[in-house]
Amino acid sequence: MTLPNSLTEEICAYFGIDPLRFNAPEASIQTVADAASMFYSRFPTGSGHREVGAPLLVHRRCNDPMFSVSNEIAYSNLMVQAKAPSQHNETLGPSAWVDVVGKAGPDKWCADEATTLIAMLRQLKASGTQPDLYVVTPFVIVQDNLRREIVNSGILDGWVHKPREWVREHVGTVHTVQGREAKIVFFVLGAQMSSQNGARAWAGSRPNLVNVAVTRAKESLYVIGNRQLWKSAGVFAVLDRHLPQGPQC
Repeated sequence: MTLPNSLTEEICAYFGIDPLRFNAPEASIQTVADAASMFYSRFPTGSGHREVGAPLLVHRRCNDPMFSVSNEIAYSNLMVQAKAPSQHNETLGPSAWVDVVGKAGPDKWCADEATTLIAMLRQLKASGTQPDLYVVTPFVIVQDNLRREIVNSGILDGWVHKPREWVREHVGTVHTVQGREAKIVFFVLGAQMSSQNGARAWAGSRPNLVNVAVTRAKESLYVIGNRQLWKSAGVFAVLDRHLPQGPQC
């Protein structure tokens, strides 16, 4: 169950523990286990080093470009690809960055990104593709609005059982989908105002968020957002380098 940050931060304060070490999304079961390990590897990152306990360097989940992005930002290109290549989604094409330059709001929400996402979902539904997918975003406000817009669009009717339950399970912030996987992942960015540099910098400041988002996708990844604004936000520069341009919206 996902708990609000205000609550977990108060719990950390009450027990006198460091939220950066023990509080999600900065921390996870993996990072706590890494910190307790007698043996670890140290990987350079853009902001220092990342220590990983007894790292598993043979990768079996993702196609490229997801594997290459993760390998570069989180593993210093030391991972070995063990997954046999599988086809990208035939309806939407290869993994891509769908550049949406939309009307921005002060709360990081961009309705034009939701419109683009729903149009892509309609294509999948019309082609008979099963909804083996996740929609992830860095921000809670974007998650909440995406859930509402997807349900209200009716796109899930006749495609999934119990649409409201489906969006709660399949549409969320990045840290809510840790440990899960699907054939297709849509990464909806938000934060389209030029003044929201701080939000974008936070999302790209460390590899964790982008690494989790891209490695949920086994076959295809579609990033939806303003490429010009996001490509300079820390590790999003790696996404920009590996993902071709999708249809501009």
